[in-house]
Amino acid sequence: MNVPLLIAGILLLALTAGDFAFTTISANRTGPLTRGAAAIYWKVFRLLARLPGESAALRLAGPVVMSGVAFVWLALTCIGWLLIFRSDPGSLVMKSTGEPADWASTFAFIGSALSTVGASNVQPSSALWDNLSTVAAVSGMVVLTLSVTFVLNITQTVAQGRGFTVLMRIRDPLNDRHDDILLPALADLCIRLNASPLALYYSSSRWERGLPESLNWLARRVARSPDRFRHYRYALQELPFLAVDADDDPEGFLEAMQEWARQFSLHEWPAEN
Repeated sequence: MNVPLLIAGILLLALTAGDFAFTTISANRTGPLTRGAAAIYWKVFRLLARLPGESAALRLAGPVVMSGVAFVWLALTCIGWLLIFRSDPGSLVMKSTGEPADWASTFAFIGSALSTVGASNVQPSSALWDNLSTVAAVSGMVVLTLSVTFVLNITQTVAQGRGFTVLMRIRDPLNDRHDDILLPALADLCIRLNASPLALYYSSSRWERGLPESLNWLARRVARSPDRFRHYRYALQELPFLAVDADDDPEGFLEAMQEWARQFSLHEWPAEN
């Protein structure tokens, strides 16, 4: 038994499972692995957006970031189980010869177990490893199922955000008669974004239809009415990763909003913004 491999596999599985659970079912932003992976993909797309034909980067950013995050979850789960099974070279044997499986065959077995396909040329050598292969299959099913559900929640939040960007252009936030429509919709959207911040990585081909850009525009427009601005500010403070202080003056809040919006934007900003 290779104890270091076993410990490494268990720790990797625990870290991945914790990050995955925190991101998908906690309704409280994202785990550190997810946040780090998404940030790396996003930096790549920010570089690509500067190249000619940036519209492709705008269309692909959100789906690629989401797919990349899901890939990280699956890859780390697979590696974790691979290390656990390889901690005992005799944990798996070839069906045809009974010889111990090598790294490649073990990897193929783990992949088939996690995908619940079950098609492999190797088999567990004992009841212990047979039971662990069942646990691996269950963990793979959970990751795949919750990943699909999580992606669905993200796309629903994206659709809601795009609907709100259209609504705020129709119902001008400068007009206080529209507060009864805009404020509830804004509060609901900000809470959903706080629970599903990866939705912010979905861009629009039009600057004025981008969600971060539109929320920044909303804040600046309604700030012209100080009495009403505090209500909008209270909702906007729920946005994920918005670094604001409760004691910030309106100008400080607007500066923080603009910095936040730029962080999640692939567009070149007009000079006045």
